[in-house]
Amino acid sequence: MANSIIDRPIYNVITYIYAFLVTNFYFFIANSLFVFAFYFVEFTIENILLFYVAILPFGPSITALLATMDKLVKDKVIQPTKDYWHFYGTNFKVTMKYWLIQWSVITILIIDIHYGNLYFSLLSPIFLVFILVNVAIMLYALPLMTRFEVKIKNLFLVSFYANFRFFKTTLLNMTTIVALGIIYYAVPSIFILFLMSITCFFIMFNIQRPLKQMEIDLSTESIS
Repeated sequence: MANSIIDRPIYNVITYIYAFLVTNFYFFIANSLFVFAFYFVEFTIENILLFYVAILPFGPSITALLATMDKLVKDKVIQPTKDYWHFYGTNFKVTMKYWLIQWSVITILIIDIHYGNLYFSLLSPIFLVFILVNVAIMLYALPLMTRFEVKIKNLFLVSFYANFRFFKTTLLNMTTIVALGIIYYAVPSIFILFLMSITCFFIMFNIQRPLKQMEIDLSTESIS
């Protein structure tokens, strides 16, 4: 008996491409304030406050994208519009609270790097390392928020610990982020936002085993 069209590889490929394109479009829309700033405002230390505000929507939008890609990894199919905006609304409050902390810290470190380069260049690499540590923590914290209810303090602790416990996954996902940064550095363009859905899919695909293990841990320990 011939396979139905939904069982054919070409259908699955088209479904995934459609999911990536649509969710990426919504991510782009959710970050339209940053898009405006990117095109019309020069990124300088004098304009750092404007960019600080412009990137605030990034937290909820990237969490929604991660949650949607997590569902795509697990279920192999999603409803891009319904799922993205559902996760956006559901996780908005807790994500924004967490993102305000992390983005504020990163912004301060960016300012430190700027003045470190001017007055004491030896400190700049240290500030850069701190930024990378923050990014590594977020690579676990943001996916965790899409699965569990965890207090902010415990979220930092669990995410920091997970970087060492699941070191191979950490290395793989950090390599993905660095590659994305290299692409942006080589070809600085707003086009980088259109790579986010694929990047998030890859991250959530890699992090499935750690999330399952942490789910077991969280079921036996009351950290929420």
